[in-house]
Amino acid sequence: MNRLTRRGLVLGALALVLCPPAADAASWVEVTGSALIHNAADTDAARRRALADALLSAAFAGGAAVQGHSAMSLSRMTSDMLIVRPVGRVLGFRMLSQQQSGGYWHVRIRAQVGLPARGQCTDRRAIVLTVTPPEIRVSPQAPAWAEALAGQVAAELIDRAKQRPEVAELHLVHGRPGPDPARDATDWRSLTRGSARVPPGGHGLDIRLHIAPEGHRLQLRLGLRLVGPAQEQLTTEHSAAIRMPGPSPLGRAAPLVQQDRERLAASLATGAVPALETLLQQAGCEPVRAVITQDAGHLTVAAGRVHGLSRGSLAFTIDRDHSVEMLEITDLSERSARLLPLDATRPVEGFAGRMVRFVDTGQGPG
Repeated sequence: MNRLTRRGLVLGALALVLCPPAADAASWVEVTGSALIHNAADTDAARRRALADALLSAAFAGGAAVQGHSAMSLSRMTSDMLIVRPVGRVLGFRMLSQQQSGGYWHVRIRAQVGLPARGQCTDRRAIVLTVTPPEIRVSPQAPAWAEALAGQVAAELIDRAKQRPEVAELHLVHGRPGPDPARDATDWRSLTRGSARVPPGGHGLDIRLHIAPEGHRLQLRLGLRLVGPAQEQLTTEHSAAIRMPGPSPLGRAAPLVQQDRERLAASLATGAVPALETLLQQAGCEPVRAVITQDAGHLTVAAGRVHGLSRGSLAFTIDRDHSVEMLEITDLSERSARLLPLDATRPVEGFAGRMVRFVDTGQGPG
């Protein structure tokens, strides 16, 4: 495979970085990537293209099988390709050398390729989490204390979410947002208690609990939905049951003493907490995603350092109906980043509204 064709398959390398397969052994390879420097202003971008080329070479060394033909004009893929057997991925790499020679950047890396161990997370993003008030439904046949019990389980879930390493920030909002964002400016609750909407770049968590008696047991059904900044969704469900205390002389309306309620809540949360933790861990192991917006001729995304980006992160478009294109970060703040296409001939207007994913190369400009 010639170098032009390999460089045209940048999508293959990035897909391998982003799509974790099953567990297997890993090995180390040394590979070199190259990229043409088009002009003096293209030096840093060319170095990133060279690194992407090296990562692609490492991915193929890890055993990726690719079917189809691709060609690239600058950094823009102009024909389709298909990965039919992504059996390898780049688990990590170390820069060995970077050299500018004869109008080219040459980058040599030592990369670990293969399949990650089960449970290993090689792509991480930080989650800015907004939690709406839990939706609690209690059957009329349930004891009077069941609603307080459900509230205690929900509070335990939120407390555990705060402690997760994937969660950079957690915000509790007063209610669920209305259907029309334009009305927030005149909504009394939004004006006095803050917006209930998930901020750009953040994740929203919905918690649904339903409690109902089934025979002598109290059944909990939990539903969790996590919505990401690009409207990607992760959902999970969990069920648990506890034996209800014996009948009280005061009947169903009798309150449950605090100690007993805490014990029952802990029993119900035994499986519910791991379900939430697994959901957050799965989201944290995905790459940062964002939708590009255009403002005053600049391309920006609502993702920054707090979400896990660095100056060495590369963005690539993943639109099904567009060719794959790469962008670099030219300016980075806590909650936003400014992007520039690696192909300097591409007008920025063509990127507005497109979704990108980020891969951290660990190499910032300099």
